[in-house]
Amino acid sequence: MITRWLQRTVLVAVTLLLLGLTVRAVGTQALLAGWRVFSPLSVLAALAAGLIVALSQAVRWKVLAAEQQIHLSFRRAWGDCYASAFANMLLPGGLGGDVARVAVYRHRGRRRWWSPLLAVGAERLSATACLFIATALVVGASAGQGEARWPVAVVAAVAAALFLAAAIVCLRGVPARRQVIVWSTSALSVLTLIALFLLAMAHLGGPVHAPVATVGLASMSVPVGVGGWGVREFSVGALAPAMGVAADQAVTAATGYGLLAFVSTLPGAAVLARGALRRAAQPSYRASGP
Repeated sequence: MITRWLQRTVLVAVTLLLLGLTVRAVGTQALLAGWRVFSPLSVLAALAAGLIVALSQAVRWKVLAAEQQIHLSFRRAWGDCYASAFANMLLPGGLGGDVARVAVYRHRGRRRWWSPLLAVGAERLSATACLFIATALVVGASAGQGEARWPVAVVAAVAAALFLAAAIVCLRGVPARRQVIVWSTSALSVLTLIALFLLAMAHLGGPVHAPVATVGLASMSVPVGVGGWGVREFSVGALAPAMGVAADQAVTAATGYGLLAFVSTLPGAAVLARGALRRAAQPSYRASGP
């Protein structure tokens, strides 16, 4: 318990440190300006993006869980993914929701713990691999406009290869037809998140710059901080010159995206609340002596 508390404290401290370094570099206004991203249209777009991501994630979660003999209804898988996404936004490290998903199904499947761990791992790694592949392609395609972008593209390509290899290992034994479903829904999730980031940039009136969007999303895959905050803003701010964008504009866009991303997961709060109410309504039976 003490170790877990210490880990969370460290991750929160890392978030604050990175945000502090970002503010020192670009000023407080660059962060605060991200609040301008809110409007009825942007909130609806965020909720729609969250719906698409949750649905596509639920498809591959259901498919991969079934491979491990964990049989779920699509409605249950969808709720799991929404709840997991919301928890990932709130809990330090960005993986708390996925860890909870593994724990919930730890007694189901072929092998205790290992079955849900393998299914969740394959589900997450496939999407992360697609994200880094997209980052390498987008940054690499624009690298001709400046040699400084090549190191970013190379790092993204190396990370993509590592995540791809890990995903392939987790998907070993999964039929080809089901693997097509997993990879296609992963690509759809990534494209939806990129579109939401670009929408945030456009809504804030700044340059709509795909390399900044992909780099910002890829940085959130690093399991530090809370909800991607800090590492996302620091990364895009530090790499903005290489991307050909002003650092303050990149940070504002990252902040705006972070706010819309949080909105996109809000239905997960309703899923968690419904589950808590359902558990509270169940009668508690305690054995009593004669």
